Amino acid sequence: DQAGCSKRASFNVEGEQGGRFCAQHKAQGMVDVKSKRCEHAGCRTKPSYNFEGEERRRFCGKHKEEGMVLVSKTKQCKHDGCSKRASFNFKGEGRSRFCAEHKVQGMVDVR
Repeated sequence: DQAGCSKRASFNVEGEQGGRFCAQHKAQGMVDVKSKRCEHAGCRTKPSYNFEGEERRRFCGKHKEEGMVLVSKTKQCKHDGCSKRASFNFKGEGRSRFCAEHKVQGMVDVR
């Protein structure tokens, strides 16, 4: 609804369908009604977890069920066989590459 704004309208009043404003022009109290949310009741976090072999993200890290793994390969630890969320890399190297268990000495939390 913001005149001249070409950004994706994702925000509206909770319970309304369809976005009316972008993040920059949303009114106080408006929420993202376009993006997928964790399936846990009342959680507004974007989901990242499901069971091995599933592609659709269903739950956030806080509400994932036992046995669920991180679905996003770009956020996953690069150590072979590890499905934990990557948080560590060398300072100034950009995106996270390894989880706390598999980080290399000298790496820092870059998230």
